[in-house]
Amino acid sequence: MLPADNKNITYQQEALRKATHFIALLIPTSYVIFPREWAIAAMAIAFTVMATFEFFRLKRMAPWKMIEPFVGSMIRPKEQNGNFTGAFYILLAGTLTIAFFPRWVATTAITFEILGDVASALVGRKFGHHKIRGQKSIEGAAGFLVVALLIIVVMPKVPYTVGIVGAIVASIVEAVSIHRDDNLTVPLSSGLVMFLMMHLWPNLP
Repeated sequence: MLPADNKNITYQQEALRKATHFIALLIPTSYVIFPREWAIAAMAIAFTVMATFEFFRLKRMAPWKMIEPFVGSMIRPKEQNGNFTGAFYILLAGTLTIAFFPRWVATTAITFEILGDVASALVGRKFGHHKIRGQKSIEGAAGFLVVALLIIVVMPKVPYTVGIVGAIVASIVEAVSIHRDDNLTVPLSSGLVMFLMMHLWPNLP
């Protein structure tokens, strides 16, 4: 999050914005329930719809103006100035992660970002006194890591060693991702690390 974002969005608005992230849990859930091809197709359709919505928003066209009174307060200043929203990157990351990685690696990496990002933002906004870069804080990164480690406990078929390393990588990438959206960098980087570990060392506990 950029400094200007903190100044222009209240904690309550940030909490509401992050609450919408829970809807994104449909992404890993779809990959668990449906065959890979179906999940990729569903994500591609959802991403296309979101990309169309972003086009309307950035061009200030009629479809966006109809819903702006209801969701406009959650749009960050950087997103109002010609940048894509976090939801755009979440759907893009979900599509790519499902396409590139095995089922449980992909679902774990995506869930890291969805739930870890919520924890990082809310903990960082409330308790983030020790800054890393910009508005990223040690406290926010710690909140992300705790949630990511809890995810590993409930995720089947991902060895604990692999999951722990993936969680650490995800929290570090989230903490240093300022100029590029962490909704994209976190699942792809953590997914890649976990995939390589499981491929190179298949017997890790």
